[in-house]
Amino acid sequence: MKKQLISSTIFKLLERFTLIIVSLLLTPYLINHLGINGYGFWLLVLSVLGWFNIVDLGFPSAVQRHIIFALESNDKDKVNIVFSTSVILFVVLGGISAALLLVLSSFSLSLFGNVDSSITPILSVFAIKVFLDFFMNSFHGFFSAFMRYDIDSNITSLNVLIKSLLIALVIPEYGVWGAVLATIFADLVTNGLKIRYAKKLYPPLSFRLSYFRYEEIVSLFSYSKHVIAAGIAKAINLRADPFIINKFLDITSVATYGIANRLAMHVRALVFTINDMLSPIFIKKSANKQDMEMIFNNAININCFTACLLFTPLIVLGHFFITLWVGEEFKDAIYIIYFIVFTFICRIISSSVNQVLLAQAKHKLISVVNLTGAILNITLSIFLAEKYGLIGIAMGTSIGFFISDVLLSLFLLKKYNPYNINLVIVNLVKTALFVYSVGLSLRYYVEMNYVITWFNFIFLGLIVTAITLILAWFIILNNKFKKMLASQVLKFTTKVKQNYYE
Repeated sequence: MKKQLISSTIFKLLERFTLIIVSLLLTPYLINHLGINGYGFWLLVLSVLGWFNIVDLGFPSAVQRHIIFALESNDKDKVNIVFSTSVILFVVLGGISAALLLVLSSFSLSLFGNVDSSITPILSVFAIKVFLDFFMNSFHGFFSAFMRYDIDSNITSLNVLIKSLLIALVIPEYGVWGAVLATIFADLVTNGLKIRYAKKLYPPLSFRLSYFRYEEIVSLFSYSKHVIAAGIAKAINLRADPFIINKFLDITSVATYGIANRLAMHVRALVFTINDMLSPIFIKKSANKQDMEMIFNNAININCFTACLLFTPLIVLGHFFITLWVGEEFKDAIYIIYFIVFTFICRIISSSVNQVLLAQAKHKLISVVNLTGAILNITLSIFLAEKYGLIGIAMGTSIGFFISDVLLSLFLLKKYNPYNINLVIVNLVKTALFVYSVGLSLRYYVEMNYVITWFNFIFLGLIVTAITLILAWFIILNNKFKKMLASQVLKFTTKVKQNYYE
């Protein structure tokens, strides 16, 4: 399992880097050809699509869990029952979701205010993508169950490359419509590959109507019903800001916020690369009735370490990069990033807590926690937007996440597990202090002594990363984990030497 996890981590990181590089190259290209308003409009469309994930009713996580349990029991019929039932389930849910998007598209002009009239036909065409995304949920569980994130990552990277190349070719002539058609075409190609490789991973995989079981639907719903509100809350937390900004500010502000959020999200994706692959391990341990406290604490610690390693350079050099990347007019986005980074630090806690509780099927109150955070997020964002504009919205989101993803999540963990949360709190405080004290101090020094050029950015990036790595190694990473990493490095170098002399 360790070997597979390491391999999957490498390919997941390659996927993240591919996505980041392509996105960083494509964003100024989109702004240049669509304009700031056009780019803000495109981000608004993508935010609308994100809302339709809530219609899955939490079933993807339930299906993943059931597939893993079925595979652990070596019951081929049970695996096919779960798979076939999930296919029918997601076809129905995908059809409902696509229909809802079509209905929404007909009211989009009145709902979203001062936006381009093309939003109606664009959302209608994107109903195809929504349906396909739902259908593919039946296959994703196999990649995670077999810890073959390398396959999933490679196909996702291919999707990004195809889509980006097509967008670059057609957007000068067709505008946003070119991006829409390129997105759907890339999904069709790569979804076909995912289906093929899921079958290759598990040759007995078979879809039959006779495998459909109503009791399996009931069982899936029994697990997922408490995830419904959590999914709604998550969608609100992640997707509400663009709508609030468009309502209380303007479409140009959506673009500015989108720049900040997109850059921070890319760094966040790298921070959580390992964490995102731990869910099957938690589920396997739960299936075998093993204790999870050690892996929980290790997950928190490694996430805090990678957060320091990656968010600190973002704080230090974010203003350099934004100016070089998309222009001087977006330089104030760095102040939004400061608050977004804090929300991601808070999510280090909730992500690991949720993995434990979902694996144990003790997730009933996660929805209450997330919904509370979503309500606080919207309420505070609207209130503070009137006083502080974009910064106010970012502040409201940060406060909401701190209450829900730290305070309430830790309360929930203690309710079901006798874990020692002192280590968690210490890790969180140390991480926040590290990122902002080291980050802002180095940023002040950089601003006072360097001019904004690509050479200086690359040079300072290497220096800041090296300094951050050394400091975080001694301040953040726990001794047990350092010894384990040192042991793995020693084994690897010994093996390399043996192979060399042989």
